[in-house]
Amino acid sequence: MQLYIGPVLTAQRKQKGITQQQLADFIGVSKAAVSKWETGQTYPDITLLPALAAYFDLRIDDLLNYQPQLSAKEIQTIYAALKTSFETETAEEVLRKIHSFVRRYYACYPFIQQMGLLLLNHYDLLPGKDEPEKLQHYVSEAKDLFIHVFKNAKELTLIKQANDFAGYAQLMLGNNEEVFALLGRRTPACLPVENLIAAAFQRQNNLEAAQAIYQSSLFQYLTIMVGQFCNYLQVLLNEPKRFAQTYQHAQDITHSFHFETLHPVAMMNLQLSAAAGFAQQRETTALFEVLTEFVSIFTATKFPVKLHGDRYFDLIDDWLEHLDIGSQLPRDPAQVQSSLKNFVLQGTVFAPYKDDPRMIALCQQLKEQKNYE
Repeated sequence: MQLYIGPVLTAQRKQKGITQQQLADFIGVSKAAVSKWETGQTYPDITLLPALAAYFDLRIDDLLNYQPQLSAKEIQTIYAALKTSFETETAEEVLRKIHSFVRRYYACYPFIQQMGLLLLNHYDLLPGKDEPEKLQHYVSEAKDLFIHVFKNAKELTLIKQANDFAGYAQLMLGNNEEVFALLGRRTPACLPVENLIAAAFQRQNNLEAAQAIYQSSLFQYLTIMVGQFCNYLQVLLNEPKRFAQTYQHAQDITHSFHFETLHPVAMMNLQLSAAAGFAQQRETTALFEVLTEFVSIFTATKFPVKLHGDRYFDLIDDWLEHLDIGSQLPRDPAQVQSSLKNFVLQGTVFAPYKDDPRMIALCQQLKEQKNYE
């Protein structure tokens, strides 16, 4: 924890228009003592804090202006613990913990960013009357956290991410014009900085480090591409031919990289997007081909899912561990498993097929799959 009481005292004293001697006389110390406080050489005795705070009409927390910083590992640990809390504690207690952490580490911007994402990913599990109300309240709260990071962080990558996440929150809130204001109306040009980092390693003849950079980049872009396919499928529902062609392209790419074992949750989300589309298009053969593959992956997947490399991506594990939340997925594993299963078992889009023997058999396999505990 870092204390910055000196700059606070200096700023408050000047705002109040008093000298160091006048402050010293009020508190009952020497002018030299006040000077040392303001320059950070020493701190006031703890017994003097209430008087100082009262004199400047501040809370003691504001007077201390502490700026705690967490390591990446600590952020990962806290995020994982809060996810788990949804399964063991009341929603009110989890929310209290989130707010407590936010207050305590408000100046640790990577952590605040992750708390915003935690709210986005779990707003439906937090206290509230119904989902629309909870979405409006907690997504707005997350947006405010992202804006706080955007305005105060110094790291350019973090600032860019905060702006993008604020745009995502605005989209969830239905504020389309705000999305455009934050992100623009065209696909931004991309200059992959990882190419520059890898090239620098290569010039140092550190080829393994360069390979690790390219591998982590390819893994990340592959994951993003799968998500883009999911989203693209949703706007092709009225174009069955292009819909089927797009899913085939997605299959070709994901199967070539064995994505079903590399990132099974993202793969299953892709399959459910395709299955829902085929169901609406009454493409029965394609629907059950996709659902059969989905169930096969679902039953083979062990929850909680942790991201990891494989024989091809054999240099990405260290990169994964250094992400803000590490190799864990952002949402609670029990909720991930439940939502994937229930999308098929309870999804209205599949209701017209509930009496089909193939659907009955697939649903039975899902029901028999043990839930994560």
